[in-house]
Amino acid sequence: MKKRVKKHVPNAITCANLFSGCVGIVFAVQGDLISAAYAVFLAAIFDFFDGFAARVLQSFSGIGKDLDSLADVVSFGVLPSAILYQLFYRRPS
Repeated sequence: MKKRVKKHVPNAITCANLFSGCVGIVFAVQGDLISAAYAVFLAAIFDFFDGFAARVLQSFSGIGKDLDSLADVVSFGVLPSAILYQLFYRRPS
């Protein structure tokens, strides 16, 4: 039982990274750029700890690698792009 749970801990942390990125995108679209920037930093913390947890628990999988890549694209690609888009193209009210 412990081995099955241990296997999924890094993936759960990666999902938290992905969730932070998605929530940050929602904040950016709504114009709350400060909260969106905090979401980037929170995603970076989760990104650090998911790799750390995978190494400590020696839990590596193909799906975990793909999930980490997806989370990185969303959190460190799409989210910063959405923030920059709002900064440069937002019309003053």
